[in-house]
Amino acid sequence: MEEGKNPLKIRTAVFLGILISLLFCCLFPTSTVSQVPLHEKIVLKGFDGSPLTTDSKLPYSPKRTCGACHDYDQITKGYHFQQGRTDGTGKIVVSDTFAPKSSWNLSSGMYGKH
Repeated sequence: MEEGKNPLKIRTAVFLGILISLLFCCLFPTSTVSQVPLHEKIVLKGFDGSPLTTDSKLPYSPKRTCGACHDYDQITKGYHFQQGRTDGTGKIVVSDTFAPKSSWNLSSGMYGKH
């Protein structure tokens, strides 16, 4: 150790530097969360394309709701959308009876859950 350098003073200076940096970041954030919604409000639609009310017990159709503006075929071919559709060998394992208590669960992955 060099003469004249106190390890306690060095550790204290480093600690204070980190503390001041953290406080500065908290007091002067560089970005803020926008209050503007990321997506305009939409009307959920049923499988027949008719609008659903907030009291409706019918399931909504992502294809009918989102497909008018978004490329539904491209979205449904995405990795996370297809996860769990097949097993490791490529065999389709999706089943309406996969989880009888949770009819929306069609597989062990994400397929059919969102």
